[in-house]
Amino acid sequence: MICSDLSGYPVARAVTASSAVPVVLTPITIRNYFNDCGYTLPEELEKVQREHDISSRSFHQVSNIGVYQDVAKHKYIHLVDGGVSDNLGLRAAIDRVLIFGSVWNTLKYLNLKDTHKVVFVVVNAETEVSSHWSLLGTAPTISAMFGAYSSVSVTRYNYETVMLLRESFRRWTEEIQKSRCGDSPISTEPGGCGDIKFYLVEVKFDALRDEAERHYFKSMPTSFKLSDKQVEDLRDAAHRILTESEEFQQLLAELK
Repeated sequence: MICSDLSGYPVARAVTASSAVPVVLTPITIRNYFNDCGYTLPEELEKVQREHDISSRSFHQVSNIGVYQDVAKHKYIHLVDGGVSDNLGLRAAIDRVLIFGSVWNTLKYLNLKDTHKVVFVVVNAETEVSSHWSLLGTAPTISAMFGAYSSVSVTRYNYETVMLLRESFRRWTEEIQKSRCGDSPISTEPGGCGDIKFYLVEVKFDALRDEAERHYFKSMPTSFKLSDKQVEDLRDAAHRILTESEEFQQLLAELK
């Protein structure tokens, strides 16, 4: 939409943007080239704009991205850590479906109408709030309060986002089956018109059964540098969580 050539954009710069915590680190600035490539909004989005239903979630989302059409007012875009709006990166997928009106419209736009399996692997390395201040009668410091505020907000929003995605699967499945099968019987056999399934695989420390191990990982600092042991421990934990994930194992079995 901003007519930018992503193929030449360094992945490292994108990671830097994703790590740019407001106030702490500098945002990454990119140029808005809207209108330089002849881009036009998809018909579904233009329809939402014309209807102008301010109570509609679709209109809210289209309005958010529509601001980039005004290059005079939005010549540059400043990117910061996604934790301020979507710490897991899932809202982008949900919002895309929302602004296109349905998951079927989204698949058509992406030329993925023949998709049979959609897999979301959510890696969530959220930490836990320290209980240190709960043992004291004095008020926490400003930094401690800010840390607790951001951690609680992110954790709560993460949970609601995951639940919203999971609850959307049934509706999305029915939309795709109805659009593919029409008035014909819905066949869920491999390759049939109703053959569509969504998977949500969560990789998070809460899945670890040992309480001491969970505490060890959830107390690990968010840092640009970890020790070799911490890196190996994280890799091992992720492997075990995936191995023990019923959803992931079901996916592997159904791919055979």
